[in-house]
Amino acid sequence: MLEAGYDPAVWIDGPLLEAMRSGALLYLEEINRIPEDTLNVLVTVMSEGGLHVPRLGTATAHPGFRLVAAMNPFDAVGTARISAAIYDRVCRVAMDYQSYEDEAQIVDAATRSRDIRLDLDFLGRVTSMVRATRTHPELRVGSSVRGAIDLVLLADQLALLRSIDPTDLELGLDAALASLSGRIRLNESSNTTPEAIVTDLWWAHLRVRPDGEDPVSDGQGNGQHSGKGPRRDPAAPSAMR
Repeated sequence: MLEAGYDPAVWIDGPLLEAMRSGALLYLEEINRIPEDTLNVLVTVMSEGGLHVPRLGTATAHPGFRLVAAMNPFDAVGTARISAAIYDRVCRVAMDYQSYEDEAQIVDAATRSRDIRLDLDFLGRVTSMVRATRTHPELRVGSSVRGAIDLVLLADQLALLRSIDPTDLELGLDAALASLSGRIRLNESSNTTPEAIVTDLWWAHLRVRPDGEDPVSDGQGNGQHSGKGPRRDPAAPSAMR
């Protein structure tokens, strides 16, 4: 382009133009983190099915061209409101978190290729524990399924470094603190710490405390001593088969 100037022969289409010309699907991740002036480019594309490129002319969208975008929840850090001009030209579908069964399968699938040595029961309990961060009364934002995946991967690697069983609960707690404490957000009125909440949820969902007693869930992911011998946490998931 430096030699020939703005000539179509040396122009290389970006993702938007490439999808428009070929009739492909263009996917935009986290659209409400994109600067407004960049988003405004899409208004003409969605309204007129074309895009004018200075000095090159107008590119017309193929009839099969589609635009799909994902966005973060409102008020998440770093997001901005989507303009009415964009909303008026799209259809919106609201999605919630996956079910426990689907989320456990995601964790299993994401870690199986890494030759993880943890059994499905342990993976299921980790999934349940991470899901509990989303309903904890002290938390404004809980962890996504990525937290469970990282927790499992960290636990496995720590077990190799320490030459102990990957299901060791103290080892697992270290992995939980590293993978979850930065992902959760406390309520502004909370007087606790992310580390304290992660620790409490860990013992509540992984059954056995260091003193050998089992916690009993209070329904909010907060473990309480039962005063009895070891038994299964009623809030923990059943083993996946």
